[in-house]
Amino acid sequence: MSGRVVTTFTPLRVPFAGGLTDLKEYAERFGGVTVSATIDRGAVVTAAPAAGPWRVEWGGRTQEAWRLEDLDVDLVRESVLQVGYDGPPLTVTVSLDAADHGGLGASGAVTVGVVHALRALMGRSVTVEEVAADAAHVEVERLGGASGYHDPHVCARGGLLHVTYRGADVAARRLEPPAGFLERFERSLLFFETGRAASTKASLRRLADGIAGALEVLHEIKALGEATAAAFERGDLPAVAHAIGEQQRLKQRLPGAFVDGFVEAVGAAVAALGASVQFPGGKIGAYAVVCCPDGQQEAVRAALPGLREVRFRLADGGTRLV
Repeated sequence: MSGRVVTTFTPLRVPFAGGLTDLKEYAERFGGVTVSATIDRGAVVTAAPAAGPWRVEWGGRTQEAWRLEDLDVDLVRESVLQVGYDGPPLTVTVSLDAADHGGLGASGAVTVGVVHALRALMGRSVTVEEVAADAAHVEVERLGGASGYHDPHVCARGGLLHVTYRGADVAARRLEPPAGFLERFERSLLFFETGRAASTKASLRRLADGIAGALEVLHEIKALGEATAAAFERGDLPAVAHAIGEQQRLKQRLPGAFVDGFVEAVGAAVAALGASVQFPGGKIGAYAVVCCPDGQQEAVRAALPGLREVRFRLADGGTRLV
C-alpha cells in the first residue's frame, strides 16, 4: 500500500422513470423500480497516502483532520469506515465534470468512486455489485438517507438499466432495445442547465417524513418504471418520452422540493411543443432533460432561450480504475 496512488472514474446518471421508489422508506415495504442510464460525464476520485493529516480536496475546498473522526467530509469519512480502511491518512481528491448537487447522481458517483479507490488501495478485488452495495449503505444508512439506493447501484454498473429494489436487496438488468433505438432515443434528448443547486437530502427527508400521504403517487411512479422498461425494449419512443414527462408530473405531487414557478413555466413551454421535460434527481437540480419524440429540438431550443444547452451522451461503462 505504501506510496500507491489509485484513481477511479465513475459515471453520472440520468433517470427516466421510477425514481424515488428506491427510497428506503418505500422500497423496504413495497419494492421499488427505476429505469435510468449512465452518461459520459462522471466523478474522478484519487486516493493516495498523505504526507500529513487526512486531506480532502473537492469543489475548490480543502478539508484536513489528523483524526478520521474529525474529517468534515462525511461522504469520505463514512466510506473509509464502511470499507474498514485502517492505514495511514490519505489525500482524497474529487473532481466532477458536471455541476455538483445537480440531480445527476453526483454524490452516488463520488461515493462509489471513493469506495472503489479505497478497496483498490487496500489490495482487495471486488465486484461492481459489492462496491455499489457498500456505497449505497454509506448514503442510505450511515448518512441517514442522503439518497436512495438508486444512484450507487446505477453509477457502479453503468448502462441503460432496469433496477428493482427490495430495501437494500437490489437486482439490475441491462435493457435491450431494438437495434438502432438507443441512437434514435439519444438524438431526441436535449439537456439544459437550470442554474440551480440544492440539497437532495433535505428534499428527500420531507418526502420520507410524509411517506404515508405519498404512497398512492409512489405506487404510480413504480408502475411507470415497469412500463418504461417495456417501452424501451419494444422501441417505443413516444411512450418513453411520455414517461419522462410523467415522472416529473408525478414528482410534483409529492412532498419535497420538486416544483416551483420556474419548473411550471419550463414544463408548460415544452409540453406546448409536444415534447417532455424532467428535472432529474430528488429536488430541482442543475439540469433539465427534454425528450423530443417528433423532432422538436429546434422549437424547444427557441422556447427556452434563457437556458444554456449542454451536451451529454449516454454511456455504457460503470466505475473503473484509471
